[in-house]
Amino acid sequence: MPSVDVVIVNWNGRRYLPACFESLRAQRGVDFQVWLVDNGSTDGSVAWAQAHGPQIRLIANDTNRGFAAANNQAIRAGQAPYVATLNNDTVADPRWLAELVRALDENPRRGMAAALMVFADRPDMINSAGIAVDRLGIAWDRLGGQPVANSETSATPVFGACAGAALYRRAMLDDIGLFDEDFFAYLEDVDLAWRAQWAGWDAVYVPTARVTHHHSATAGEGSPFKSRLLGRNKVW
Repeated sequence: MPSVDVVIVNWNGRRYLPACFESLRAQRGVDFQVWLVDNGSTDGSVAWAQAHGPQIRLIANDTNRGFAAANNQAIRAGQAPYVATLNNDTVADPRWLAELVRALDENPRRGMAAALMVFADRPDMINSAGIAVDRLGIAWDRLGGQPVANSETSATPVFGACAGAALYRRAMLDDIGLFDEDFFAYLEDVDLAWRAQWAGWDAVYVPTARVTHHHSATAGEGSPFKSRLLGRNKVW
């Protein structure tokens, strides 16, 4: 059995899939199975995945079930002790997954590990270094918009992991439950982090696990769709 189930949710992201999967084929130091959950794409994404045969476990939905529900489908279908979630518009460094696994292996109470996500068009700028929250409970991408040079250089405790490039311990998910599907998309990873913290699970940021990200390539930054979900889910 592989050590990690890597889950990629896709909705009309065919143009990003080749680079994302090429980066997964280049991963070293860990045994893993890749799951692609397609949310009713109409751009040929499913045909592309089918052409790549047994390397990809495909779950094809007829409609867009949302990021949370789609991830949950693959999590339930898999059995590996770790689950990685990775956005379809990312390119992972060759040691991304192994570095996240190593961080969780070091401490059985670490339930999730966050990667260093950088912007594809500004690779010297941080997109996310885990989840941060303030005293009002408002969450954001930790160190977002700061130079990569401002990042820590070793594993650092954080509130939670951005699900765009995260590793979760299955035992933690069995304990606290999966993503809340009512969120549909956005901040479902924050809700999960809250539940994990309440249950006594720790989170760690792993700066050596680096991923390049085309930020909001699927929904579009500032789009009415994304703005509505962010506003609603922030209240939730």
